[in-house]
Amino acid sequence: MNKREENASEALKEFIRYSSNPWRLIWANFVAGVFRGLGAIIGASVFIGFLIWILTLFVDAPLIGEHAKNIKTAVTGYVNETNYNDEFNRIGDTLDRIEAQLGEQKQP
Repeated sequence: MNKREENASEALKEFIRYSSNPWRLIWANFVAGVFRGLGAIIGASVFIGFLIWILTLFVDAPLIGEHAKNIKTAVTGYVNETNYNDEFNRIGDTLDRIEAQLGEQKQP
């Protein structure tokens, strides 16, 4: 067997080992989902911050200044009212429980 075939063989063995354990698949997909969600939250926060910054540039404009001011006030109020600490704590607790269960399953 040449080097390329050995690498393909090892990759196939690793894939079979990985896919034969359903808890490993579930955990990997769960963690990926959590990080996708965090990425979406961070991305939305950056976008909203950028939007508010752009709106502050137009507050003094003659025709659209009043509308920009209203939108800025509404968005700022929504951001201040929305508090995700409870959700983050709940996700952290869930991750801790899953990690504990996985640790118990690994022990003989």
